[in-house]
Amino acid sequence: METIIWPVYIDSNRTKKEGRRINKSDAVSSPKLTEISRAANKLKLSPKTEDDKSYPRFWWEESGRVIIEREDISKNSVLIKISETIKDLRQK
Repeated sequence: METIIWPVYIDSNRTKKEGRRINKSDAVSSPKLTEISRAANKLKLSPKTEDDKSYPRFWWEESGRVIIEREDISKNSVLIKISETIKDLRQK
């Protein structure tokens, strides 16, 4: 099953109304598309990056998106795992 991940889903600088999908404590500050892609790769989710796309609510910002393959796991769990992986990668 293909799932789209927009950077706003895990951005701690955004509110839930603006599109953040996970708790602020789990989210990361200003996640980059490359970070999301690298984290998804590390989690073996075979990411495809599309950097010319815009999140519908912020159509003027070309934030891009990552499409991943996921099975038997909720989207929310995937977002939290990707966010945790980005935090680990930033500490290195």
